[in-house]
Amino acid sequence: MIKVYDGYGREMFITKQQWRDGILLDNLKKHRDDPDQLYGMLVGALQDGFAADIVAFAEHLHRTDPVPYRGTTLLAIVYMENNRLDEAEKTLTDFLSKHGDNGVVLTNLAKIYSRRGDDSRAESTLWRGLELDPNQDNGLDWYAAICRDRGGEAEALDAYRRVAKLPQSWRAQLWLARDALQRKEISAAMALYDEALAKVKTPVPADMLMQMSGDLGNNGYLQEAIQLVEPCFDPAIHGVLVGNNLIKTNYDLGRIDRARHLLHQLYAEKRPDWQETLRYWDTELAKAEVAQRAPQKQELPSVAMMSVEGPLWLRCGSPFAALLPSKKDTARSIAILGSTVLQADPSGEPRTQMSDNSGRISRAIPLLLAERIHLQTDATGIALIPWAQNFGFAVFGRPYDDGDICDLAKQNDRPPDFLVGLTVDATQPTWNFSIRLVRAADGIRIVEMQVASDPQDLSLAGERVAEITQLMLVKHVGVRTIRPPKWYRTPTGPDFFNYLLRLEQQLAVTCMNLDFLEGGGLIGEHEILDGIIHLCVSQPDNELVRMVLVQTLRQMKKVHPALLAEYREKLELLQREHPLKGDIGKMIAANISGTMSDDAPVVEVKE
Repeated sequence: MIKVYDGYGREMFITKQQWRDGILLDNLKKHRDDPDQLYGMLVGALQDGFAADIVAFAEHLHRTDPVPYRGTTLLAIVYMENNRLDEAEKTLTDFLSKHGDNGVVLTNLAKIYSRRGDDSRAESTLWRGLELDPNQDNGLDWYAAICRDRGGEAEALDAYRRVAKLPQSWRAQLWLARDALQRKEISAAMALYDEALAKVKTPVPADMLMQMSGDLGNNGYLQEAIQLVEPCFDPAIHGVLVGNNLIKTNYDLGRIDRARHLLHQLYAEKRPDWQETLRYWDTELAKAEVAQRAPQKQELPSVAMMSVEGPLWLRCGSPFAALLPSKKDTARSIAILGSTVLQADPSGEPRTQMSDNSGRISRAIPLLLAERIHLQTDATGIALIPWAQNFGFAVFGRPYDDGDICDLAKQNDRPPDFLVGLTVDATQPTWNFSIRLVRAADGIRIVEMQVASDPQDLSLAGERVAEITQLMLVKHVGVRTIRPPKWYRTPTGPDFFNYLLRLEQQLAVTCMNLDFLEGGGLIGEHEILDGIIHLCVSQPDNELVRMVLVQTLRQMKKVHPALLAEYREKLELLQREHPLKGDIGKMIAANISGTMSDDAPVVEVKE
């Protein structure tokens, strides 16, 4: 299987035959007369095992490449991979006769001699190639391996020393520096690095920086790695391989802000094939940031209570607020408090940690219930979200008493008529969701019901909790169901939990813009935007999901305005491939365009 990415950055796998027939050959034809593009594609095709399919394209590049040795070498390698050694040899020797000696060409000629079993001629030809170009990675590694086979590690080091004496050599110095580091001779290693750097032009080769930073870091010389490598680093040129080493080194030194800056630089390159590495570091740096915010003494933080009436995505100055159905003054108000999770290993003390699925679902379901009650019944739904000041979302480790939950709800300007308490019991392999209905006036529990769920598939649990809650309200409170707006279609199947996650993430972004909340921080901004865009692609005609996207973009622009520019192409692709019809579709398109405009003001609306 071959890994590919679509225009939205989604990872996909296709068979080699599908890649060959549907993508590779068409791309090679398309770029046939662009030598640089064609060369890069042919190298990739060789690495993927398509040597038999690219002979004609390699022959064309050989005839037309303005860099003669490049086209010659590639064609010779293609011939070798197809076991056409005589043609490969003729291709290389013809070049040498016409253009004179070339290090890379000689090294590949040596490979032909080696395949034929003429090791002596192969080694002498390889040495001639290294004399002309001592920094060939494959050639140098091969030469060291020959010497290692002959006399062990000592002979390999002597090989590097011989090559290091050649004019313009810098790669051999890196290997000698590695040996010095392993012997704890940092001064000798730094001298070799300085010598190597003096022999290269700007930009410094990526593999050079990768080996220097990796070797210094692996041997514990973190400050030296930063001092030597970071000034040379250009994310567009050196990419994630060097960037990964620099992020790790800064992380190990406790320089979290600097590591985060490097991470943002790499994200800005918009490389989908880097996302796995970048998201790993996003999480690790977030853990470090959370640990830095942890209180020195385990004191109970002050808790503020947010109330979200109705759909979250129709609040905070949402351009879609006019779509919200009006409620009668006599409408029953139902408050929902979750944020309660029972864990298998409760510490009994307040602690800070990264959000996990149990915490997220304990916030997402109240948001879902608030919008469902508001849009599918004649009642008013209000999600109550506790916030630990100076830290972030609060999650309680034991359920509130019915009386306490009523006291909390009464702190709102408009106390509710009834309360729904949600507790997530994550102490067992099968999670249990407890839903209780309490009358606010006297704290009497009217009814309680349970929903069991596999924690690996929370979509069904979320839907069942919503259904049961609505039935409880109809039966015990006298709430009437109403026909929801046509545009209110929550996703189904696996996309339902995805929708819940995007609600909770929009809440996290929105909280960064609320003045009465203190502290906290936003984690995984790229995953937040990618996730809601991917959900829109999965639900291409869903107006609701697209409105959630718009409001998430608007809130993110206030928090991290520079980030939105990285998503311009994906959003344009979404709107081009999956435009929505009707007035709501026009409103969505206008707001995406306006939010992405550099000149568009961000309306600050606090609730």
